[in-house]
Amino acid sequence: MFKKIVLSVVILVIVALVVAYFGRNMLVEKAVETGSAYALGVETDLGSASLEISGGSLELNNLEISNPEGFTAENFLSLRKGMVDVVAGSVLDDEVMVDSFIIEGITLNLEQIDKKGNYQVLLDHIKQLDMSSSGESQKFRIGLIALRDINVTGSLSLLGQKTEKSFKLDNFSLHDVGSDNGAKISEVTATVVKTLITKALAAGSGLFPEGFGKNLTDLKDQGMEKIKTEATDKLEDLGKSLTGDKK
Repeated sequence: MFKKIVLSVVILVIVALVVAYFGRNMLVEKAVETGSAYALGVETDLGSASLEISGGSLELNNLEISNPEGFTAENFLSLRKGMVDVVAGSVLDDEVMVDSFIIEGITLNLEQIDKKGNYQVLLDHIKQLDMSSSGESQKFRIGLIALRDINVTGSLSLLGQKTEKSFKLDNFSLHDVGSDNGAKISEVTATVVKTLITKALAAGSGLFPEGFGKNLTDLKDQGMEKIKTEATDKLEDLGKSLTGDKK
């Protein structure tokens, strides 16, 4: 009888630990999805979160950030894996101390349809954010955020014609994020996405399809100016031929 009681207690303890473990993982998933969605204004889905039993490390897998409405790609941004090195025991505290956050396998889809860019929609949303209304209680102090293996695609759809180009963006890092007063998940997300967009646009200035980043009015004006220039040149050539000017 005593052995049965001991066995039952052991089983209950194991079940409790398993429930607590998966419960913590679900809390992390929910926090990441809610904070990221608030920061960007689009649906965010995290495939899984795996928190070490001791609470010293956290792995995030397959984070997908949806494209704003009206754009063709399913996702604006996807991250294959994120490894978070946390000061043991602080991951569920109000203030989480993070030594490093390494993000690998990033796919960024920048789209422009006529004069509207998906990246600008997200940047405009971030600009108008009221972080005090996010409902998040946790804040993070992160020593290092490193982004690795970054693939960028830029597509331009103009007057029904689509062109697309892709390139790899150099790895980069951010230091001391939230070091002053701590940063909420929404603030961390906004910081990373803004930096990623800025660096991708700068690096792709000579690689993106011609006209990417310009609005439709600018492109039409450029087209009209080109037509005017060509017409002027033809009139000058005609005048020279009529006057016999060979110069």
